[in-house]
Amino acid sequence: MFKPVICGIALACLMIGGAQADAITVDATGVAFSGVELYSDIQYSTSALGLMRNELYLDLIRPTSAEPAPVIVFVTGSGWRAVERERLLPQLVRFGEAGFAVASIDYRGIGEAKFPEPQMDVKAAVRYLRQNAALYNLDPDKIAVFGPSAGGHLSLMAGLTGNDPAFVDDRLPDVSSEVAAIAAFYPAAYLGESGQAGYDLASMHMGLSVHDKANAEAVANATPASHITADSPPVLLIHGTEDKVVPIDQSQRLYDALNAQGVDATFVTVTGVGHDFEQMTSVPEVTDALIDFFTRTLKND
Repeated sequence: MFKPVICGIALACLMIGGAQADAITVDATGVAFSGVELYSDIQYSTSALGLMRNELYLDLIRPTSAEPAPVIVFVTGSGWRAVERERLLPQLVRFGEAGFAVASIDYRGIGEAKFPEPQMDVKAAVRYLRQNAALYNLDPDKIAVFGPSAGGHLSLMAGLTGNDPAFVDDRLPDVSSEVAAIAAFYPAAYLGESGQAGYDLASMHMGLSVHDKANAEAVANATPASHITADSPPVLLIHGTEDKVVPIDQSQRLYDALNAQGVDATFVTVTGVGHDFEQMTSVPEVTDALIDFFTRTLKND
């Protein structure tokens, strides 16, 4: 009984298709082709990390180029809780198209580990990629870290602590953990100043109450500003004015602290955007700022 309707639709489609038939020539002369490829489920850590899992993995987006690619190690957020590392890969493809390899990594989250173990995971990923740069056609001297929110905190801590032995474990310990640049969206830079008073996510990450003044020294050690030196790598901070989770003042203060030490620092304020990675990466000027920053710090000698 549905055949006349289907035939009618088919005939209409043919008529429309016929009316739209055109011969079009596209001139691609001089176009720089920017393909990317994806390597999934690369195991970067084989150490016994606890009862929940013994391996950590990364997914690697890299440009289809013969030249070794500079690397951005991407650290997911979500309140220091383990999340699917592949969840934000679509938003990261643009960086591959711009000539950067992007490694989206696992790290141990709340319930698996506490500070500074997740930071050690980030640094272990940096060391793995540096050690295996030739295998994946990467530039071992051009590695950056980037993350949003809690991932921004982990990126800042991993990047600012460099080869500090307090943050380096036995996974390739003789390989450098230093990075050439750090970028962070709305990072949780000052623990204990946001979130619910009591045992909130930051406290669970630390394994102690970040709101208890008796723990001030331990909290300070987990504060990126405590690890800034004149030799710290360049830092890009991007924060939205409508952020209700991490106040924009935290990025402003961290930017001021970086400036006070003479560090190459950039602070981008984004009007009308909140605590949302998809929102932030949908703003062309934000993605452009990231690409410009990574180009300057990872591609220019």
